Amino acid sequence: MNNPWLEIPSDDYENHMSEIGQSQILNQLLEKHLNQYKPKKFALLGCSTGNGLEHIDSRITKTTYVIDINPKYLEITYHKFHKTLNLKPYNIDIQNTALDFRDIELFFIGLVLEYVDPLKSLKNIITTLGKNAILSLVIQKNEKTTFVTSTKYKSLEKLSKISNQVNEDNISSFLLQNGLELINRDVIVLNKNKSFIYLNYQLL
Repeated sequence: MNNPWLEIPSDDYENHMSEIGQSQILNQLLEKHLNQYKPKKFALLGCSTGNGLEHIDSRITKTTYVIDINPKYLEITYHKFHKTLNLKPYNIDIQNTALDFRDIELFFIGLVLEYVDPLKSLKNIITTLGKNAILSLVIQKNEKTTFVTSTKYKSLEKLSKISNQVNEDNISSFLLQNGLELINRDVIVLNKNKSFIYLNYQLL
């Protein structure tokens, strides 16, 4: 069975995320983290079509690794930004493929762990982190509602087959066992049934 992410047109994804206000929040969070941590080497998992990459200052961030399971998304991202950023695209399924780069200073993961095996994926990600690196996660918490918000972009409904609520405690426990300490946790309420939790961990 093909991963549903391979069947969702980029326009559907972009319009869906914009309509429900989630792309704007992820964009703001990414900008905040880039400005705060000023990484020389940065990685973005689930880059989609490049939302937020316009905030990268190439004078500071010398290399940006963009990772996505959908090769068409990566192609769009590369076309948008390769002239201004030193992009390294990776078309992989993070839960089943190890990464071969190292010394990442900031690794940002926004709304990806809900669609993969979180611990298998994080195991592959941890190997890329340099000393004192920041691992930033954005996860979605639902209460009495469907995981994927309903819009007119029906292709997104395919994601219900693979989406799961992420267990925050399990993630924190796993990361602590692997040398990462939680340094910040915050909640953004989207509506009465949905919120984003963003978590920053630091490799000790």
